[in-house]
Amino acid sequence: MARPDYYAILGVTRGADETEIKRAYRRVALESHPDRFPDDEQAHERFREASEAYEVLSDPLKRARYDSSRLLPEGLDLTRPPNVATARELFANMFGDVFGSRRNDRRKGRDIRYTLSVELADAVLGSSHTISFEGRGACESCEGSGTEPEGREAIECPNCAGGGEVKTGGLFSRRSKCGRCDGLGMIQQDPCVTCRGRGVIRRERSFDVRLPPGTDSGTMKVLRGQGEPGRFGGDAGHLRITINVKPHPWLRRDGQNLLAKLPVPFTRAALGGKIPVPTIEGWVDMEVPAGVQSGAKLRLRGKGVPDGRGGRGDQFVELQVETPKQLEGTRTKELLLELDRTMQREPVLPEHRELLAALAAHEGRKHQN
Repeated sequence: MARPDYYAILGVTRGADETEIKRAYRRVALESHPDRFPDDEQAHERFREASEAYEVLSDPLKRARYDSSRLLPEGLDLTRPPNVATARELFANMFGDVFGSRRNDRRKGRDIRYTLSVELADAVLGSSHTISFEGRGACESCEGSGTEPEGREAIECPNCAGGGEVKTGGLFSRRSKCGRCDGLGMIQQDPCVTCRGRGVIRRERSFDVRLPPGTDSGTMKVLRGQGEPGRFGGDAGHLRITINVKPHPWLRRDGQNLLAKLPVPFTRAALGGKIPVPTIEGWVDMEVPAGVQSGAKLRLRGKGVPDGRGGRGDQFVELQVETPKQLEGTRTKELLLELDRTMQREPVLPEHRELLAALAAHEGRKHQN
């Protein structure tokens, strides 16, 4: 379990006396007390950490035990056989990261991710949407600077010399986030009263999103600079919007084409004629040829997905011929029986005629025997 750096949390050096520790605790407590900021979870966590740090460092016995426990770097196990990894870990903790692999990006704003769910027609034909959510945005009072209007500019943190980190622990030192500036390396002299010097506040944010024709599910749109704002002039993050296309009740996309399965009464399949078909732009009448079979696919040209170059795919309609059920005692059953007798005498499919001829020849041979 990681050992917290109580000195860094309070923003004091390891040699600070009791008066400095008490003064630092009062400052942090005033900046983050839950009674002053009841809805700020970060402030609550910082107040808890500061109270825990003060409880230990203000007691000489507890402080001595704590200092002893921090003589070795966090996670360094001297019982392991030495190797390159342990040597590098020891070197980094004693002398810091002289190779510059610790990247300092504390001032850059974080990216925001948002999922926009749209109908299939909105994605295929193109559409505009307004999205809204509550998130961290630049404070309007100070325009994201964190400084009260006409106030003094932020200064370099004297505790960490602007580095955002402090070294504690003697010979086996380690780096920890500076508690005086919360790891930012800068301190507001005249913090904005609206955002308490942070430059950001939680507020309702709205954006207009335009989807071009042919947008597919999983497409990501990036609104650069519209994520969380940076600190002390840092770059803002990006707003990354992932498009989720909701299932359509009848249509399914397959590349630049659309697919549909359509039930057709067997009488219409036999006689042919026009039937209504759903498309991405509404219902249209489609001509069904007489005698069409179940599983047949018909094409509606130009009713598919735009390709972005002025062209457009097609829509394919797979016909599923319906067979009537629950016919007992109905006029439909009588008509079907008559139709069955007619089809036995006058089969339509060549395969059916061949089958009946083969059956007749078989019955003739049986009678001869």
